[in-house]
Amino acid sequence: MNGLLWPQRAGDSAAVASRARERSRGRGEPAPARDYWPTEGWRVSAPEEQGMDAGRLFAMRRHIEGELLHVRSVLIARHGYLVYEAYAGESDPDALEGLHSMTKSVTSALIGIALKEGYLDALDQRVMALFPEYAALDTDRRIEEITIEHLLTMTSGLVWHDEYLHGWLSSDDPARFTLKRPIAGEPGAGFNYNSSAVHLLSVILTRSTGTSALDFADEHLFGPLGISERQWMADSRGHHIGAGGLFLRPRDMAKFGYLYLNQGEWAERQIVPPDFVRASTRAQNAGGAPENERYGYLWWVTTVEGHAAYFAGGYGGQFIYVVPDLDAVVV
Repeated sequence: MNGLLWPQRAGDSAAVASRARERSRGRGEPAPARDYWPTEGWRVSAPEEQGMDAGRLFAMRRHIEGELLHVRSVLIARHGYLVYEAYAGESDPDALEGLHSMTKSVTSALIGIALKEGYLDALDQRVMALFPEYAALDTDRRIEEITIEHLLTMTSGLVWHDEYLHGWLSSDDPARFTLKRPIAGEPGAGFNYNSSAVHLLSVILTRSTGTSALDFADEHLFGPLGISERQWMADSRGHHIGAGGLFLRPRDMAKFGYLYLNQGEWAERQIVPPDFVRASTRAQNAGGAPENERYGYLWWVTTVEGHAAYFAGGYGGQFIYVVPDLDAVVV
């Protein structure tokens, strides 16, 4: 792996300031004031300057090189500075990497932004009201009870099996394919991981905003964060896949995690509403497979070594972890 060239220590004063920031950060408290925003790029710091043990990071690197040969990149940002960055194989800082289901967390952010901007009325908006052409589908009437919030929490009740994946993606109308699935339980009653139901949120974004999910993201999310290199796969009808298919650079994935670490604020601008960020990153239900953790609004909620944390998770080991009381993001 090609690690960063860490700068020399700037002196004891920076280390003292780092420890003071850590002590002042309680669980659930707002992020501390930032001395810069990484819109134009991350600033690099020695791990010790941000209260981290460089020896343990070196041991982690040795473990990855020896035991985790599938790992392509690892980045750690603490107190707003990149303290570790390494790449392996064909990956490098400029490589676009597939987020897979981490895309879901980005879709969640776009729904929060659409609410803030007035394109959506509320989370309890009924999904079928946004798909009037499917009202005549011969299906369970409980489908009328499904709301946007149910899609965000994976509690729509719509049945999903892995064998549906090919039929859904190859369908000439993926939204109709999803809404014709059986309903296994009352909407809101239980968690059932369902990628096709999340994709409905991308279609809803386009119908509500009059633009594609990608164009909406470029204007309201990626643009403000300084993310210019991105790709997003679309379905047969041109809707960007809300459940997957997004490609970003690892440093930009870290920016997205940092946005949430800062309660949706970026460069003194509120990108995602703070109450939506808090609701997204606290347990809305008990969750389940594939991560077997609690679930928020398309974010997984967990505890790591006693620290409350949340993460975006994608197939094959793609993760953006946010640990608020350590003021840290790990990709």
